[in-house]
Parts: sequence; C-alpha cells; structure tokens
Amino acid sequence: MTSCHTKRLTKQERKRLTENFAVAIEQFFTDDVLEQLARATNFVQRDSKINGQNFFDIIVFNNEQLKQQSLNDLAIDLSERYGITITKQSLHDRFNERALAFLQHALERLLNQQLDVTPLLATAKAFQRILIKDSICFQIDESLAASYPGSGGSGSAAAVRIQFEYDLLNGHINDLSVKAFNNQDATDSIATLELTQQGDLIIRDLAYMNLGVIKRLIDKGAFLLCRLQYNVKVYEIKDNNYAVLDFVKLRTFMQQNKLAVIEKEVYLGAVDRLKLRLIIHMLPDAVVAQRLRKAQNNNNKKGRNQLSKKYKARAALNLFITNATEAQIPLTAVGSFYRLRWQIELMFKIWKSLCHIDKVKQVKKQRLECYIYAKLIGIVLSWQIIGAVAKFTLAKHNKALSYYKAFKTMLRVKLTELRAILLSGKGSISQFMIEFYNLSKIKHLLEKKQQKPTSIQILITCLN
Repeated sequence: MTSCHTKRLTKQERKRLTENFAVAIEQFFTDDVLEQLARATNFVQRDSKINGQNFFDIIVFNNEQLKQQSLNDLAIDLSERYGITITKQSLHDRFNERALAFLQHALERLLNQQLDVTPLLATAKAFQRILIKDSICFQIDESLAASYPGSGGSGSAAAVRIQFEYDLLNGHINDLSVKAFNNQDATDSIATLELTQQGDLIIRDLAYMNLGVIKRLIDKGAFLLCRLQYNVKVYEIKDNNYAVLDFVKLRTFMQQNKLAVIEKEVYLGAVDRLKLRLIIHMLPDAVVAQRLRKAQNNNNKKGRNQLSKKYKARAALNLFITNATEAQIPLTAVGSFYRLRWQIELMFKIWKSLCHIDKVKQVKKQRLECYIYAKLIGIVLSWQIIGAVAKFTLAKHNKALSYYKAFKTMLRVKLTELRAILLSGKGSISQFMIEFYNLSKIKHLLEKKQQKPTSIQILITCLN
C-alpha cells in the first residue's frame, strides 16, 4: 500500500483527480453565466447596482448564519467587495420571487453539471446505482405557516423539509428539493419515482416504502431494500395456497433451533401479492424488552389494550424485504447493506453543525428561501470537490476520507480561497483540488473507532 505521506502525484494522477472539473465548475461561476441566469429569471431586468454575480457572491459565499446576519451586514459586504452603496430597504426589496428563481436555477444547473466520473467502486456490477434517501426538517418562524405548515399540535406551526438522495457508488446527488414539513416522505417517494432507473438499488426507511411504491419500483426494474412495515399483510405458499405468515410460530421455530437469521420467500399485500425475500433476524433479549416497553407505554397513553402475541413476536425480529437475488445481496450481507443508509444521517449532521442550515430567524418568506438555496449551492459545490478527493484517496491509498473533517476545513478556512478562484479568477480549481487532496490525505482520514469497519469498508465487503 502506498503511504499517504509520500510521493508527489504523477502527471496522470493529477489529471485523473482534476479531470473536467475546470470545465464543469469554473465555467459555471463566470460573470457571463451568472448574468445570463439572472436575466433569464428576470432577477436582473436592466442595468442595476446588484447583478447576478455580486448577489450570488454575498449570499452563497458567506460563512455567517442567517441567525446572526442582518440586511445591514449584507449591504456592508456589497460596499466592501464591490463598492456598491445600497440601503437596507432596497436590499430587502431585492429578496423576491425573481431572486429565488435565480438561485433555484443556479442550483439546478450545478446539479445537472455533475460529472460522470469513475465510480467509487469499479467492482460494483450488481447494481447501476445504490441510492439512499432521507429528509431533514427544521423549524422556522410561525409567521410562515401558510407557506410551510408544520406538524401542528404541540409541534412547530411552521417547518421546512429538505429531501436528499444520493448515489453511494459515484457520489451523484439524485434529488435535492425544498418543501413544507407536511409534505411527507411517502408522498415524496411517489412524486420522485421518475428519478429511479432500471438496475438501481433503493435503500430507504419505512416512511418512503408503502406497497404502491414497492410495486412501481419493481415494475421499473429497480431493486429495493427496506424494513417490513408492521401493518402489511405477509403471505407464504402452503399446500399451493396463500397463507398468512404466522410470526409467533416463526419466532418459536428460530428460538428452538437457535437460528440467528433466516429468510423466506413471501408475498406482500392482500391484493398485489408482491413476491419478495423476507430476511428475519432474531434480536437480543435486551433490545426486545426495550421495544416492548416503549410500545406498551405508547398503548397506555392512548388507552389501548395490551400488546398482542403477534405484535410481541414481530417486535422480537428485525424484518427486511428485498427483491434483489441472493447473488446480489447475500443473506449474511442484508444487515450491512441496510446500515449504509445511515450515511445520510452523517450528511445531515454536517448540514446542521457545520453549514448551520437550520439556524434561521424571523425574515420574510423570499429571504428565507434564498438563504436555504444559497446554503444548498455551497453544500453541492463542496460535495463535488470533497467527493472527487475522497474517491481519488480511496483508489490511490485505500483510505477513507472523513466527510465531516473535510467539510469543516472547507467551510472554516478554504471557502474564501475557493471564492477567489471561482469569482475573481485568482488561481485555478485544479491546483486548489490538488492542494486540498494533499491536506486531506493527512488531516481528513476517517478514524476507525473500536475496531468498527468504516462505511467504505462495509460497502466494499457488501459488493464483494
């Protein structure tokens, strides 16, 4: 294995690391491109003090949180960076639907320019893509409840939900959309089915995977892996007839034969009879007891009866369903595959703790939306650079990068330098990436804790 601390990159390696990035990223941030976007969305309709580039600059390349930032702060930024004198009220007026459209189109264009680079794992032949998806929610001022209704009741009157899906194999973002909190995951799952392709493996939690979605994914030639919903009817074939699967007997059978995991061919739904593999894991007694206590407490609060034998039997099992074959996802690898979904939780941690996407204050609707889209543009830009460096580091050194560490450095000390390259032409993105790689291979490597495998190791193990 090559040491991370020795040898300079060869000319071929430098090209592989930076390949096409100058075209995809540098050209996106030119004055002409940003001005064209601004005029196409009518954000700029005539010659004015604020144009596409300087508005983009002060709101996207900004380390401050909206919780702390005032219109006066932004006006000072415009004065210091561009010599533009503007009142707070005039700037307030520029945060409108046209400004929002400008940033939305900029984000869409940046996503569309994601490069088709070498997959993270060239050996991944079982699936075209491995897509993981979840949503992140945060509360906003209740004055925006009409546009962004929250959960109601004791929850927030207003909240935002951002849907995020990406491909583990090549790092591409497949879906990134801003919606109201009450636009639930199940609704989004149906609305975004067109983003799924034949040969994809979809790994999601229960909220996204009802029977209708499962059926349509199977019809598209995609594969899925998720937990089994409690209220779904499960059948097996007995004496050439469909019979409801008896989980009480199933649990007893596994206990008596000391089986930790088994699988069965099952059919879901009283009408659809979707044929799937059901993978059953026996859970430790302590976990089962905790599950049952929680469920019983919930029943008590709602005045319901005691837990049924069927419920207790299912609570003692981890139940996964998939239409992937044993060759694609072996029985022993199902749990590891599903754990990959938790990588998206790490990204949400970065969004909140480093990007401060949830730190907002009472501002008008359009300014809040502009802020959110500006943050997402910065996240996507950083994601593309860090993702390319992570894949290169894995290929060259067989070392996994910590996205948290890399994002922290990018936002804390490198964003100003990146801004100067992209908006002022001071330096090159290729040299920036090489320098970021040299720093990352020493300072951003993922640390193994308690001998637990890293996410990359889990993925490699699953696919091999």
